[in-house]
Amino acid sequence: MVNKDIIKRIKKQDMEALINWFSEREQKFYKVGWAFLHSHHDVEDVFHNTIIKVYENINQLKKEQYFETWVTSIFMNECKAVYRKMQRNQQEMPQVAATLPHEPELKMDIMNGVMLLEEPYKEVIILKFLSDFSQEEIAALLQVPTGTVKSRIYRGLRLLRKELQKGE
Repeated sequence: MVNKDIIKRIKKQDMEALINWFSEREQKFYKVGWAFLHSHHDVEDVFHNTIIKVYENINQLKKEQYFETWVTSIFMNECKAVYRKMQRNQQEMPQVAATLPHEPELKMDIMNGVMLLEEPYKEVIILKFLSDFSQEEIAALLQVPTGTVKSRIYRGLRLLRKELQKGE
């Protein structure tokens, strides 16, 4: 639950309150950013862009209890925008795994497989297994029913398993 005092301070243009709130959740956001971008520099840019967008648009937040979901949505949209820009520029992304099994080759295979998944499956796999969001949180974040999240996770894992078996 978000502290209402924090939101009031942010609405009063208290940048320090916003930065402190973000700092407390940096690891959670960083995992999402890294899973999309694989670049410390790009993730830092997304952090900064998200903070600015939240700061400038805080009055558009309709329900305070959804503050974290709203911020996460902005963060993910920023990640996707940077990722699309990277693809347009045809830059290669280094294939590095985040917090998966300890064997480096298996981490690489899994992350490569995740990156090959279609967007809806990739999104839920990253949010569920790299960022530890619950299915309900993912549903709220993506604005889809929980059943849709469950089926995307199931299908995504099935597709990932097939992809990994191809490489054997």
